[in-house]
Amino acid sequence: MSETATLSTIIDARVKKAITQYCKERGIKLRHLIEQALVEQIENEIDLEAYKNRRNEERVSLEDVLKKVKKRKG
Repeated sequence: MSETATLSTIIDARVKKAITQYCKERGIKLRHLIEQALVEQIENEIDLEAYKNRRNEERVSLEDVLKKVKKRKG
């Protein structure tokens, strides 16, 4: 089992009520929802940074790739 830690924060009471209700309706633990949301946010930031670093790279169309594959086989 992975190590756990406590995280404490202050959020808008309406947001807390909404996520609590959301979890209750879907049978999801609040801890799981928050942990997944944080992980997804971090992954999105990493993906966006990777995109920004590579957005000017040359692109190769699917058609060009298929032509090269066909030439190698033929």
